[in-house]
Amino acid sequence: MRFVIRDDDPSAMTLPDELEACWGGVWDSIPVGLSVTPFRIPGTGLGVPEAHFGGEEPIPLEDNQPLVRFLRELIRAGKVHIAMHGYNHTRPLGKPEYVAGDDLEKKTRHGRAYLESVLGCEVATFVPPNNTMGLEGFRAVASAGMNVVNNQPYGRLLGFPRSPSALADFALAGSYALRRKWGGYSPFEVQSFAGFKQAPYQTVGPETDLKKLERTFELCHGVGGLFVLATHYHAFERKNVGGGTVRQAIEELVEMAKRAGQVEFQTYTQVWRPTPS
Repeated sequence: MRFVIRDDDPSAMTLPDELEACWGGVWDSIPVGLSVTPFRIPGTGLGVPEAHFGGEEPIPLEDNQPLVRFLRELIRAGKVHIAMHGYNHTRPLGKPEYVAGDDLEKKTRHGRAYLESVLGCEVATFVPPNNTMGLEGFRAVASAGMNVVNNQPYGRLLGFPRSPSALADFALAGSYALRRKWGGYSPFEVQSFAGFKQAPYQTVGPETDLKKLERTFELCHGVGGLFVLATHYHAFERKNVGGGTVRQAIEELVEMAKRAGQVEFQTYTQVWRPTPS
């Protein structure tokens, strides 16, 4: 079984001490995937600190030099790996950025290149804001040469296939659907489409039922699948359905993985490599 930690929302608004408080006891032995927004527009969403609340101008990641230096050190030490988490992380027309945003192809290519330059590492993974993408969003991410961590089932096939790559995706999606219907399909595996791959994830947050998530972990472990545990650093101290905190749920799941045996804690680079047949 493969286990990946995914933490969304680090940006220029994030303090190094916030990440250290959440993951300092983890990343010395387990790599942590940080989904970083390159040009965050604060807005009024959850997790926006008071000093930035309501801001309408983009804040480049490099404006926070203490965070940039901190992340570069962690990356060099192999303690964290980086995904791109949107471009501005806004909600145009009240919809997720990669559903209703404009110029997504240009922004995605620019955002990837910017993060790679500022942080000094390859960024080949995309995590969509609000966990939702539209047809243009998938096209943008595929055109930028990135893979996706997302639970939408059919990649770019959110509209009529008009290109050879979209037609190929249509055929691949059909094969996944048939396997799902007739057996032989695991919901804990990477799906390969034309030009990109997509990995599923499991959420741990305030609305999580830890018992159900533990059962999901057991199912994944039983088939030797991929378990991507997705959370937000700014939600760590919030209560979940069972009354404990998000932090406590994460700690329990990590310990559960360590106890289970035959679990490899991986980075996204390892996830996208072909699995041995």
